[in-house]
Amino acid sequence: MTTRLRATEDIVDQFVRDLADPATVSTERNQHRPVPQSLANGAAGIALLHAERARTGHGDPATAHAWLTAATADGVDAGPQSSLFYGVPALAHAIHVAAHGTDTYQRARTNLHAATTALTRARLDQAHARIDRRERPALAEFDLIRGLTGLGAYHLHVDLDHEVTVAVLDYLVRLTEPLPTSGELPGWWTGLAPTGRPSPNYPKGHGNFGLAHGIAGPLALLAMAKLNGLAVAGHTDAINRIQTWLDTWTQHGEAGPWWPRIITPDDIDRGHPSGTGPGQPSWCYGT
Repeated sequence: MTTRLRATEDIVDQFVRDLADPATVSTERNQHRPVPQSLANGAAGIALLHAERARTGHGDPATAHAWLTAATADGVDAGPQSSLFYGVPALAHAIHVAAHGTDTYQRARTNLHAATTALTRARLDQAHARIDRRERPALAEFDLIRGLTGLGAYHLHVDLDHEVTVAVLDYLVRLTEPLPTSGELPGWWTGLAPTGRPSPNYPKGHGNFGLAHGIAGPLALLAMAKLNGLAVAGHTDAINRIQTWLDTWTQHGEAGPWWPRIITPDDIDRGHPSGTGPGQPSWCYGT
């Protein structure tokens, strides 16, 4: 085990060295266009890597600073499309980690946090208005990558007891409650395709089991909050509703239990998903 761990550390160390200087990192072979202020596909994510390394005594804060500079070279998006993985919240998270235990980045940290808090409140207002209209949600309303689960993860990490952290959890509890117009479908059932857009292939929408775009993300945030001593009214009920849904759709194979990526109303009518086995294991889907 020690040998395997050492080999893993060597691989990580080499990977980090290859990403040390923004000026020498080539993006020519990227399948997707790099976006500097993206955690998923840009300098912001690499800055976060180096910031975590520095925070744990394995890296140089100057390297994280170089990548933060690259991440903000084209400005930082504070528009409605910004999220944990893009724009102001992404940089707020990276800089919060980079500033940990130091007196650096304090003005940037304060300004980015205030902007992220304002964005979160606006998104919460929109989400509650949607529920009041008894409409189904878009994935981007609640998911981890683009929605309120991701923003809630930031706030939980930065300020556990802040009112906006509590407000996100209150919203997630409400998200799990069935809409009066949805019958037996859960409150997070979307009328859209997995792409987040309308599609004739999904005329009645779908239920998404993923961590990135589905209900596993809200479940993780609700669980993490409770493990850290923060719970709101209906918190446990919301966790139980999601867990019951996951238990209902657990499939069993030779390698153990697995879950479908999504289900449709046709799957519900049949009582089982259309797939006959698990998809590829990944961060956002699978066991």
